[in-house]
Amino acid sequence: MKIDPQAILRKCNLRDTQPRRLVLKALMNFNKPTSHKEIHQWIQKQDAAVNLVTVYRALETFEERGVIHKHPSSGGIMLCSMSEEAGHHGFLSCESCGKVEEFCNEDLCSHENRIAKQAGFTPKQHVSEIIGVCSTCSS
Repeated sequence: MKIDPQAILRKCNLRDTQPRRLVLKALMNFNKPTSHKEIHQWIQKQDAAVNLVTVYRALETFEERGVIHKHPSSGGIMLCSMSEEAGHHGFLSCESCGKVEEFCNEDLCSHENRIAKQAGFTPKQHVSEIIGVCSTCSS
């Protein structure tokens, strides 16, 4: 499935700029949790005029709009592959090959909200990760 950076920007009502398109293209290129610096290094090969601060700002904006997720264990950034899905977004992370697959579940979101409420806690977002071995690696 090919993702169009300009369509993502339109959908989020964000101004279409070259740096934002490049950040999205970098995330599509990596297709795994990636650091700000790795994204910047990839962009530098495309357009040396985009600095690291611009990458940080674009990623912050994308996170606010739900376009990307910070990976719980590594802190890396990933493009949200299920932006249309309501509910809790989480990750299945293979510790053998490094593959990360996103999942979404509304029931899990409701359950976590109940846990938080019982503890007197007000959640802002839910992100979880299941670490194990994918079906390919366990075969």
